[in-house]
Amino acid sequence: MAALAVSGCSGQRAIVSGSTTTVVTPDLAFVSLGPGSPPPLSVVQTSYVNATRQTIALATSGATPGQNELRVDIFGISNDTAGPESTLDNKPLGQANLPAEAQTVLPGVPLHLSLNYVQNRYGPFGYAAGQSAQGDTCLYAWQRVSTPESQVSVFNRRATISIRLRLCEPGATEAMLVAAMMNLQVNASLSDGTWTSDPKPLSADFGAPGVTMGPAPILSAAENPSAAAASAAQLPTAAAPSKPAGRRVRRAGPRAEPAPALPPAPTAPILNGPVVPPPPAAAIPAPARTKGAIPVAPATDTAPAAPTAGDAVIPLPPAAGAQP
Repeated sequence: MAALAVSGCSGQRAIVSGSTTTVVTPDLAFVSLGPGSPPPLSVVQTSYVNATRQTIALATSGATPGQNELRVDIFGISNDTAGPESTLDNKPLGQANLPAEAQTVLPGVPLHLSLNYVQNRYGPFGYAAGQSAQGDTCLYAWQRVSTPESQVSVFNRRATISIRLRLCEPGATEAMLVAAMMNLQVNASLSDGTWTSDPKPLSADFGAPGVTMGPAPILSAAENPSAAAASAAQLPTAAAPSKPAGRRVRRAGPRAEPAPALPPAPTAPILNGPVVPPPPAAAIPAPARTKGAIPVAPATDTAPAAPTAGDAVIPLPPAAGAQP
């Protein structure tokens, strides 16, 4: 009974979890992508002393190893449940470490840093893209947005949101993946502030004579060409594909027309019976008789027949130059 009384007099105990990582529903995601982008599958939220991180797993259809993911860090808030040792590093965007960060997230994918200026409704963002060995188009994008200076006050302290997007999609173009960042929507708001930055006036350096302007890698190479050349020499070069042994490559030239086929040579007939001699040559007619010519009897193979008694014998005329 005493035990029951003590139990009855004591208050209800609250169960407190010592973990700072929880799973929340996708509708509570800090950031969402635009239509046509991979939908969120799960959201893991981790609390730090100075920030809250959400790791949003996105649907993945590519064959490239890894998971499509959207990582969102919000700085400038305090979490009483997090221990003092759990602090998230708040690093500004650096042109030097971003390519290495992208390569860590997409190992083995040859990435190129885009020099295009792109921005969404919250400001500019950058990205690196490339083609994986599995044939997917991959993108790693980054953006950092802070509370506009005009809205920072005693009652509205500065907050910063850091975004990283990893996407690999088969059959997609680079522009299709960049469109996901273009249509990005921030769903989290702190106090009465907004994430939309103040409009910035156009720099007076645009079009001004004597002023160089361009992306940071180009300006760095222009300022120190020797250092840029030394850095480029250290980059790995792709080996030329070797030709298979014993195979010649011939240049395509005009194709010679094939020679026309000759008719087959006539063959002598095969004689199976007795040989028949050819007929005798036809007699050559005598030339026409002219005046004063001596008629000559045609030659024959048989002797002329002897005259009979009834026939008249006409003597031959004397030869020319003979005496009568």
